[in-house]
Amino acid sequence: MLDKKIVRTVQKRQLANYVGSQRMQEEMALRKLLFRSNQWQKAQIIAVFLSTATEINTQPIIARAWSENKRTVVPKIINKQMVFVEITSGSSFRLGQMNIKEPIDSTVFDITLIDLAIVPGLAFTTHGERLGFGAGYYDRFLSLFSGDTVSLVLDVQLVTSLPIERHDQKVDHVLIQSK
Repeated sequence: MLDKKIVRTVQKRQLANYVGSQRMQEEMALRKLLFRSNQWQKAQIIAVFLSTATEINTQPIIARAWSENKRTVVPKIINKQMVFVEITSGSSFRLGQMNIKEPIDSTVFDITLIDLAIVPGLAFTTHGERLGFGAGYYDRFLSLFSGDTVSLVLDVQLVTSLPIERHDQKVDHVLIQSK
């Protein structure tokens, strides 16, 4: 079994090198799969991450949610804990921990009200196993969250197995374009 640190290093490099029109087309196809999914259709409150340069662009997801009158919440780190804060088109942002964009507002949103969480990661299996960035924020969140979870997985993020530990949490649905 591979070491998590090695897998993270490899996956970060692959994601950084996966650029251009093929990636843009794959991201667009994954967003279409999301928008057609039952989980999206029935959700009124969606948790979504604010993407970094190497992650799937989530701005179109947020824009689509707003156009469908869905509420959106995004993660924010407060006192070393990941919480969710509602955003609107008027929200202001800053770079937070790990240079990830987060809202300036700090009004914590009740996670029991979230219908669907779109979960980031570096690598995934078709069974929903995921390898995150190593801080454990999403594993802790997922262990408490009872709504639907989904990850949009680029081909370069799909692996056959991952070094999984007891605290690692799966996602319910893995959206994959070509497999």
